[in-house]
Amino acid sequence: MLNIVTVCGAGVGSSMMLRLYTQQILSGEGINANVEASDIGSVNADSYDIVITTSDFADILRNSKAYVLRIDNMMDKNFLKEELLKAIKEIS
Repeated sequence: MLNIVTVCGAGVGSSMMLRLYTQQILSGEGINANVEASDIGSVNADSYDIVITTSDFADILRNSKAYVLRIDNMMDKNFLKEELLKAIKEIS
């Protein structure tokens, strides 16, 4: 099963929203995954297959073994879906 984490500064705002959107996309595609939300200070990105975050935090996590997916327009669900499905295909 895929392990995905959404990351923001405090782990309660944008990461929770991205987690919800990610779960909706995965459910719609019939993809089983564990999706969590975290803050940048406590996330261990290497524990996940995919990290979804903004560019600011993506730069901090760039040396992670995880696939880092950058999303800066949180309201663009189509972009998130395209990038998420591309990431899943790439790491499969």
